[in-house]
Amino acid sequence: LDEVKEVISISNCGFQPSHMPPDEPLEKLNKVAKTQLHDYVSTIAAMYKDNAFHNFEHASQVAMAECKLLSRVVNPKLSGVSDDNPEGHGSTLHDSYGITSDPLVQFACVFSALIHDVDHPGVPNSTLLSENEAMAQTYGKRSMAEQQSFDLAWNLLMDARFNELKLAICGDNTDELNRFRQILINVVLATDVMDKDLNELRAKRWDRSFGTSVVEEAKKDKIDRKATVVIEHMIQAADVAHTMQHWHIYHKWNSRLFSEMYSAYSAGRTTENPAEGWYEGELGFFDTYIIPLAKKLDECGVFGVASSEYLSYAERNRMEWEDKGKFIVEEYLQEYKAASDAVASKDTIMEDDEREG
Repeated sequence: LDEVKEVISISNCGFQPSHMPPDEPLEKLNKVAKTQLHDYVSTIAAMYKDNAFHNFEHASQVAMAECKLLSRVVNPKLSGVSDDNPEGHGSTLHDSYGITSDPLVQFACVFSALIHDVDHPGVPNSTLLSENEAMAQTYGKRSMAEQQSFDLAWNLLMDARFNELKLAICGDNTDELNRFRQILINVVLATDVMDKDLNELRAKRWDRSFGTSVVEEAKKDKIDRKATVVIEHMIQAADVAHTMQHWHIYHKWNSRLFSEMYSAYSAGRTTENPAEGWYEGELGFFDTYIIPLAKKLDECGVFGVASSEYLSYAERNRMEWEDKGKFIVEEYLQEYKAASDAVASKDTIMEDDEREG
């Protein structure tokens, strides 16, 4: 947590590893680096627990959502406006804040999505405080799951067997490796939306960048501040992308989250029955987090006309949940109990077979 920075440095022109010729396409990267990337992702996938919601499928969905968000950032090269003419729509300074010209930032955003829930325990940080004292002490009793996910993924990447992959990402450049680490820390920690202090830091940074408390500072510092705000809000949106997509996608992942939390309750890991407040909780989540977040995607100005899509889906899902949610919670509960009974029955049959065998 003490490594989270208010402003991350964004490269003016992007970093090109010294061993990669300019404009070299991705498929021309050496086979060793590609093999190591494949091995790294496979290892990360195996480190995810078999939770109903916080699993590798969720990480994959967040990564895809992050890619989509990045693809919708206004690109000045495609808009026909250059930095020599920053007044027009689509300029780097006014629309993308350097994100489209910094490949390390873009890769780090997707990489963060991939690793953000590694080894997730299937319960929130509030439960981990009482459940894992050693972990609580290690991480200062804050953002424990997120900090552990970063540590596991970073330590794996630092292993010598991924040296060629690191060269492909940052070259033989310690400054770029440190910048890559900094971006990952800020982005992964941004997925903890329950930490009061981190939320206050982000709210103040947003206000200084896009609100009423804009500070006077050098042009690059101002751009970097806005870029930092944008990439953190992007991962937050990607992490809950199911709430801003078609209803059936929202329904699918909401059901899985309910199942994960009800499983923790049934196992005695949590004391509150999630079914009792799930309907009202979802409405509150839409009103206090999802819809304001979708509006910020529009207000930051980097997504052009595409930003309205996220808000539209969020508002429609909220309306449909308000109309159908109470009945759906009952369905979730029945589905969970039916699945649990089926597993219990299967276990009983297997035990009987073992005794007879």
